[in-house]
Amino acid sequence: MRILVLRQRDSRMVGQEGQAMTEFALSMTLLVALLVGIIALAWVGFCYVSITSAARMGTRHMITYPTSPQDPHRFANVDAEITYVVTSSMPMLDWRQATIIILPQPPASRLSGTQVSVQIVYPMNTPTIRIPYGLREGSFVLLPPITLNATSRMRLD
Repeated sequence: MRILVLRQRDSRMVGQEGQAMTEFALSMTLLVALLVGIIALAWVGFCYVSITSAARMGTRHMITYPTSPQDPHRFANVDAEITYVVTSSMPMLDWRQATIIILPQPPASRLSGTQVSVQIVYPMNTPTIRIPYGLREGSFVLLPPITLNATSRMRLD
């Protein structure tokens, strides 16, 4: 038979539960902020790799078909086909936001030995996180909008 003995709380342990909860709340806030930062940085990296790959795919297509489209029934000109190749190579990104620059223009100037390039400018809308100043009025934006640029250049042979 066991006898359950109730102990009286030690006077030294009175504030320990509150201190532990406060430390947990502070450390979890920092860990969640770090996790969100890592995810945001990974998304920026993914977007940059996607538009770089899309620019490379467009330039490769331009090297293969520099002056006339591969599918003339579907595309009016070669630049429309290159734009289609670039936009279809950007997974999970809103291709309508991208600005695609194909050089040289016009397509008839793409002769053997010339440099051709596809440049993509992609504005990224990051979540707006405003942090207030501690000692004065106003705040600053933690993640401003980012504009990513990717250019692929190749020489026609």
